[in-house]
Amino acid sequence: MPTDRKRWAEEQIAAFIEMGDDPLDAEKFVALALSWLPEGEDPATYLPPAHVVMAAATVTDEDVADARADWYASEDVPNVWKRLLDAKETET
Repeated sequence: MPTDRKRWAEEQIAAFIEMGDDPLDAEKFVALALSWLPEGEDPATYLPPAHVVMAAATVTDEDVADARADWYASEDVPNVWKRLLDAKETET
């Protein structure tokens, strides 16, 4: 019996939030996963082809800038680690 998509989506979103993900990001990821799902496939068992996953895995300059801003803004990241992001190698 196929999994109910709405129930599956709600369970996945709850799991992402429980792991510490932002609720909006969790909703976006689950919506993306459902958009890949061909008609008639079960979301609990379907694996997308590699080319579909790789297309979504492309990291843009904007993604890097967003990650950098999140890193600096996070109160969970100690300042010593924030400084490492901009560290330059020097010769000794």
